Amino acid sequence: MTLKIKFKRSEILANILLNCVGLCIGCIMMFYNNTIISVKILIFKIIVFAGMTAFILNLWLYMRRYIKSLNKVYALEIDHLGIYNNISKHTFLSWNEISYCRMKTVQMSSGRHSKIMVHAYDSSRSMIINADLLDIDKNELLDILNQKKYLNKAFNSNNDSK
Repeated sequence: MTLKIKFKRSEILANILLNCVGLCIGCIMMFYNNTIISVKILIFKIIVFAGMTAFILNLWLYMRRYIKSLNKVYALEIDHLGIYNNISKHTFLSWNEISYCRMKTVQMSSGRHSKIMVHAYDSSRSMIINADLLDIDKNELLDILNQKKYLNKAFNSNNDSK
């Protein structure tokens, strides 16, 4: 059985809207008061330009996710083989590669965000799942991942003993 989890479009659209507002404010700040060019204003404009660049990159990232959701691409697919993560780029981890899964809450300027850390035996293959972008409760997802990991471990130990 494959569990297919969709993107939470409302969260993605909220991020797109906030990025657009930030870009508009940045544009107003860049083009306001252009008559006097002093060192302070130049430094200020460089900082605003850097912030606008960050907004553009973030907007591009969320637009890609929104397009994926419109094209019916699932954010996360969980089956008997492992986890397919399509949130940013397509990555796959098989159950045999996964050591454990845990929840981590990160405090950011925009609030608290939940991440599910899927730790692999090879740390370079570990996966971070942004649970806020998924159309499923984060605790339910963590329970499902741990249950699938446990079932796969039990299944493999039964096959190894035969």
